[in-house]
Amino acid sequence: MMNASKKNIFFWNMLGSLSSALISVFLLMVVSRVLSAVDSDNYAFAYSFANLMVVIGLFQIRNFQATDITRKYSFSEYFLVRLATCLAMIIIMGIYLLVSDYDAYKLQIVFLVTLYRVSDAVSDLYQGLFQQHERLDIAGKSLSYRNFIIVILFTLTVVITHNLLLALHIICFSSFSFILCYDVKNSLQFDRVVFGEIGRLSALKKCLSLVKESFPLFLNGFLIIYIYNQPKYSLDALTSIGIVKLGAQTTFNILFMPAFVMNLMMLFFRPLITQMAIHIAKKQLVAFNNLQIKLFLYLLGADIVILIGSAILGIPFLEILYGVQLKHYWLSFMFIMVGGSIGSFATAIDNILTAMRFQKYLLIPYVGSFAVSLLITDYFVESYQILGASLSFILTMTVWLILSFVVYTITKRKVYGKN
Repeated sequence: MMNASKKNIFFWNMLGSLSSALISVFLLMVVSRVLSAVDSDNYAFAYSFANLMVVIGLFQIRNFQATDITRKYSFSEYFLVRLATCLAMIIIMGIYLLVSDYDAYKLQIVFLVTLYRVSDAVSDLYQGLFQQHERLDIAGKSLSYRNFIIVILFTLTVVITHNLLLALHIICFSSFSFILCYDVKNSLQFDRVVFGEIGRLSALKKCLSLVKESFPLFLNGFLIIYIYNQPKYSLDALTSIGIVKLGAQTTFNILFMPAFVMNLMMLFFRPLITQMAIHIAKKQLVAFNNLQIKLFLYLLGADIVILIGSAILGIPFLEILYGVQLKHYWLSFMFIMVGGSIGSFATAIDNILTAMRFQKYLLIPYVGSFAVSLLITDYFVESYQILGASLSFILTMTVWLILSFVVYTITKRKVYGKN
């Protein structure tokens, strides 16, 4: 098939990444503006929980799949593993909901938001295939079109009916339908699932090997999403017993959204990560090093611009966007944004280590920062509420970056030492 131009690939990758980064912001904005505080808190918590669950569905295989330049594993094997991880995601969610003491309404919200995120995990499998074939333009179109459809349908349903559950049902159905009609159809240009192969013992062994190789990435991803959401879990628990006032969950999620979006900036640089893997496979270490420098410089420039803009316009913009008063939370907001900036550099290092196939060493920074988060978050949130949640976040992000940089420095020497 005809190859896309670099300009076309860049444009659609950027647009798709931007839509993925902003959709959670927009959906929460619709809920907080149109529905009640109870709906907003329930939805905000459900999305935080679903963000943790989707790590199970993704199993962090995307980076491995996109950098599998030598085609170690077939698309059928990636498909089978993703099918198993999505099933595990649904089962674990079900167990959690069974043992929770949520009312029926909150249970349904958590279930439907998580089911919607299952569709993201399924779509990610096909986007990984497109990226592997250096066609991020198709992946970007998939994200852009699907997210646009979801935003329109969700907004219209909430505004017209004021029924959050109906809106969630509609976007779940729409998301899965789009994947079938667009992602699956386009994937046939590159590869297809051979169902006769995936039942064979040899294929099952390779799938287990893929799970084993990806497990460090999964564990790392699970830990970091838990770290990102730990302040929200603390706020939810303390709100339920009356220590934190109703609405704090929504307020913190609004303040936190831009930082979460900032961490997703690495989506813009996915072509660089695939190129790094190609340079390593071809032992082009000078080009590999230049790409790393370019990546860090891009991130630094973007973070500086975002932090300056956030300090001046962040709070007024969020107040207009969500229709809530946030002027007393400027310091908390800036702590969160600086933490997000720090986290974006740690994420970049993680992607580079994955391209170098040193992902197993990432357990060190992830476990270290996870331990710090567990130790300090509840105390800070109980003592200082939203300000405490933001303080615990920036401290945890700092530990993550420091430990990641140490691991990166040591492993990078191994790459250059071998050649």
